[in-house]
Amino acid sequence: MRDTIWRAAQERLRGELPEKDYETWIAPLRAAGWSDRTLTLETPSGFFRDWLRGRFLGVLEDAASGASGEPASVVLVVNRTLDVQLRSPARGPSRTPRPAEPPPARYSFENFVVGASNRVAYEAAAAVVTDSTAHFSPLFVYGGVGLGKTHLLAAVAHALSADRQRSAVAWLTAENFVNAMIKALRADHMERFRERFRKIETLVVDDIQFLADKRRSQEEFYHTFNALHDGRKQIVIASDRAPHDMPGFQETLRSRFASGLLADIQAPDAELRVTLVERKARSRNLCLDATVISYLADGWCSNVRELEGALTRLEAFAAFSGDPVGLPLVRKALGANVPRAGGASLERVIAEVCQYFHLTRSELASPRRTARIAVPRQLAMYLCRQHTDAPLNRIGKELGGRDHSTVVHALGAIERRLAQDAALRQAVTDVQARLGS
Repeated sequence: MRDTIWRAAQERLRGELPEKDYETWIAPLRAAGWSDRTLTLETPSGFFRDWLRGRFLGVLEDAASGASGEPASVVLVVNRTLDVQLRSPARGPSRTPRPAEPPPARYSFENFVVGASNRVAYEAAAAVVTDSTAHFSPLFVYGGVGLGKTHLLAAVAHALSADRQRSAVAWLTAENFVNAMIKALRADHMERFRERFRKIETLVVDDIQFLADKRRSQEEFYHTFNALHDGRKQIVIASDRAPHDMPGFQETLRSRFASGLLADIQAPDAELRVTLVERKARSRNLCLDATVISYLADGWCSNVRELEGALTRLEAFAAFSGDPVGLPLVRKALGANVPRAGGASLERVIAEVCQYFHLTRSELASPRRTARIAVPRQLAMYLCRQHTDAPLNRIGKELGGRDHSTVVHALGAIERRLAQDAALRQAVTDVQARLGS
């Protein structure tokens, strides 16, 4: 009975919906039950289920009612084995080589915590998944460190990869793009490199700010961007700042970035911070009372990475000590890194310095002593001292295992440079502004 009703409902839906919507959202569903005028349908993922509930549930119930001859309701449940079936190679292998590795599986729309500060970016990313016309291309997501940009981009890449008609999805960082280009140049394989990136359907690029001051890489990316955009392909980009506020970029490229849908992610508000703590703690099987949740939400939620680091330390302390997870344990586990009123921690200060100077964390902590790296490294030590209560030896440890005396030297060197170097003073002001000071 269930299959008969569902087949009849499918025929109705096929005639009512655009072909793309039907193939994307209706065809993958499977009837699981019919009881008490309720049709149970299985979906391949939680995101799939939620999207159907928000946009197609009424249409599904009308079709089920027409097929059964009586008022009917529809219940949607998740069956992840459907997702495996959808991804199985029903056709021959793709002729287009994949230019990048798949995004981390832990990032999905299902586990992205939505609040007022990130709702627009979330809805824009979700809309990209369902809009086959690339109407929102490029989607440019921007915001500070650890606010969820990478999560959203990976969720887009996952969702589009699951769509049987959008198999060519490339998810990578700007640094990966540069490295791949350099490798192609050295091997004299630039035509192959261009073909790889320009024959895909969707390009998802994280940390585009890495291209700052890299003229050759920007030119190559500009041509790749134009080829995809002119072909009405989907482009999704993330950056630490808006296109008009990106130093070191050609104006033509910045204008291209700004030509689509811009969506910013701001620091989480009080309500979202509490939700983040609860969700992240639950995922680690940490049972926190309201006092601990409030403490973490107030002091450790300026960005998600900072919160995850705090919960990791808390989880370890609880496991090693056997003590209950209350405020005494929390203060013991996190006391050395308690952010000041500005909400900064060692991790966040270092991340902001890396973002500002377009360096990776490994570069900043490396033994290299060129001015391009040594000055930002000393500045990071200076700002860590200014914005956290961490002792000097811990600051040195975080920045490449350097000792107490090295940090003392760096503090003195930066203070002397600040008295003479206006550009460095501006850098301090800019980074402090991003830290909320």
